[in-house]
Amino acid sequence: MHKLDPIERLPDGSLFRLTPGQLRSVRGLTKRCCNFLDGDCLLLDGVCPQYISRSLLCRWFRRAVLPQQPKLEQAILSPKKLRRCKVCGTGILARSGRAKYCPACAKEVHRQQKAKSDRKRRSGVDNSGSKSP
Repeated sequence: MHKLDPIERLPDGSLFRLTPGQLRSVRGLTKRCCNFLDGDCLLLDGVCPQYISRSLLCRWFRRAVLPQQPKLEQAILSPKKLRRCKVCGTGILARSGRAKYCPACAKEVHRQQKAKSDRKRRSGVDNSGSKSP
């Protein structure tokens, strides 16, 4: 199986899934594709995969046709759950409202936070700055 470019997949490796409204808009745009003829793709000599799919499959559609509708492209390619890691800037799918880091950076950041907390606890100084008895 040919691997799709990372930009054509979500950070977790899955394909972009279309909502019913986006699907209607994409099917309308598919009909305006230069390779589309009566439900068939001229490049593939068969059924157009973009027209029958609920995800963003066709690379030609993604790069040549979808940019004609910038709002639709933004809605599909930038889902609300997609965020950037605060450390490295890679795209992550937020599973909660508190997600800030990609899995690789989260491990390191949490290790540093725990070390800082342990140093503070061992120093015997509370938050007010006075020594505890």
